[in-house]
Amino acid sequence: MEKVKNYYTVLLPKLAPLQVSQGGPVIMMQIENEYGSYGMEKEYLRQTKQLIESFAITIPLFTSDGSWPEVLDAGTLIEDDVFVTGNFGSHSKENANVLKTFMQQHGKNWPIMCMEYWDGWFNRWNEPIIKRDAQDLANEVKEMLEVGSLNLYMFHGGTNFGFYNGCSARGMLDLPQVTSYDYDALLTEAGEPTEKYYLVQQAIKEVCPDVWQAEPRTKKISALGNYPVTESVSFFKTKDQMMAGIASPYPLTMENISTGYGYVLYSAQWKNYQHKNKLRLVETSDRAHIYSDGEHQATQYQETLGEEIMIAGQKENEVIQIDVLVENLGRVNYGAKLNGPEQSKGIRGGIMQDIHFHQGYVHYPLTLEKEQLEKIDYQAGKVPEQPSFYQFKFDLAETADTFIDCSRYGKGVVIVNGINLGRYWNQGPLLTLYCPKSFLKQGENELVIFETEGIEIEELCFVDMPKEKVIDRPNL
Repeated sequence: MEKVKNYYTVLLPKLAPLQVSQGGPVIMMQIENEYGSYGMEKEYLRQTKQLIESFAITIPLFTSDGSWPEVLDAGTLIEDDVFVTGNFGSHSKENANVLKTFMQQHGKNWPIMCMEYWDGWFNRWNEPIIKRDAQDLANEVKEMLEVGSLNLYMFHGGTNFGFYNGCSARGMLDLPQVTSYDYDALLTEAGEPTEKYYLVQQAIKEVCPDVWQAEPRTKKISALGNYPVTESVSFFKTKDQMMAGIASPYPLTMENISTGYGYVLYSAQWKNYQHKNKLRLVETSDRAHIYSDGEHQATQYQETLGEEIMIAGQKENEVIQIDVLVENLGRVNYGAKLNGPEQSKGIRGGIMQDIHFHQGYVHYPLTLEKEQLEKIDYQAGKVPEQPSFYQFKFDLAETADTFIDCSRYGKGVVIVNGINLGRYWNQGPLLTLYCPKSFLKQGENELVIFETEGIEIEELCFVDMPKEKVIDRPNL
């Protein structure tokens, strides 16, 4: 709870003046979200409640959980008179009835509220885009409004900028979510109204005829042109200019050496025995590129992560330069794996040479923050086959919301004027990155791409709509 207190000490004094009781817009505050899907420690919930109240929060507090008895029993504080809400997106009357029954069992006659009424869903890499029928949603919204209240999740699609996307889990597999959080919401990621917007608006009018409604505002989304690459450099060539290496006998995790996000390059020198050597990564998350003497040997991910490979050095050298670039693809945000070992990113175990753990590493944490980007030396050496930075400098007469077409790239990250837009990956299903107007400038702009798959990038292309890849297989 100490870390929660540290966070609330900064956050809640900013929110307290915004309570409706002080003339602000905040009408309620949430103690926990879907805690009943993870734990049942009521004392933790009570301490969180007391901590919130200690910062002069006087508006009603609530919890939000799934709409079935087990999670409601585990995740609520109904026995302490804390308002109970549910999260669901269909079977409205059935789910509302579960909430009503739970309240009645505890002697409460509270209103029914769905705090997350799911109108779409998030997407994961290499899976089909999830869509929900607009009329089906409108019908369900109408049904829900006949028995209670709802908060649409999401009303406006969003973006997981930077490295802040989440991750799902299915069995032993972690399934990272894409940068776009469009969610198939009523307004798209870029803020455009969809068919859902108008049908849900109509459904609300049918149940609440006196509610004022208006046409949605629209915005301009533009294709801002194509631009050639200005300069490029291998990360391996410029890493020592960008950051100081961190030496350690054994590999350190991302959390131990940096922010816990982005990438870490593990560099080591092996004795060259003049024959092929076994190499194996032990307890590594999430995706690893393995290089010997600067040449790519393998990329390991999910089922292949930890497979043994054979490494051969150059006969004229006494040592083999081993470089392993590990990417954190996102942390699991729901269920039993919330506290699992895979939440710690990088190499937790070690790198094995033959059948022993190698000792002696230099770590290069790549967070792509401003301080690192400013130190990239684009004259240090171009090697497109290695992880590389590509710089674009271009002038704009006008700015607008736009999308960056990444369909001809491999995998990596795009930074616009120092702002990390997030990841792209040619696996799909999304092949573009949304770039808001506010991230661009009239006049000169700088865009940097970090590409990890050995694909040489030659052009930057802005487009006026997202591109999708058709993936013909079911979602996991």
